[in-house]
Amino acid sequence: MSLKVSIEDKAKAVIKEKGSLLTISSTSIENCCVPIGEVMIQFGEPKSSSGFEKINLDDITLYIDKKLEFKNELVHIKPTGIGPFRTVRVEGVAYF
Repeated sequence: MSLKVSIEDKAKAVIKEKGSLLTISSTSIENCCVPIGEVMIQFGEPKSSSGFEKINLDDITLYIDKKLEFKNELVHIKPTGIGPFRTVRVEGVAYF
């Protein structure tokens, strides 16, 4: 996996405020018929880093789940929310 990562400046500030560690992983949401795959974001390291690609960028450490696929191999991280609800979101995940 050779990913390119783009982090907007405001998203960098949010990540640094929360410890400069971000884990991007996949999760499955069970519903009545078919499980839905989604992206989960956690500030901090994963419990086990064996299934993750570790990327260091601008004093931020990212752990990206190797099972996730991204359009054009580009991970774009943007800020979202206001005030105490500020967080980040990930764009570019290839769902199909």
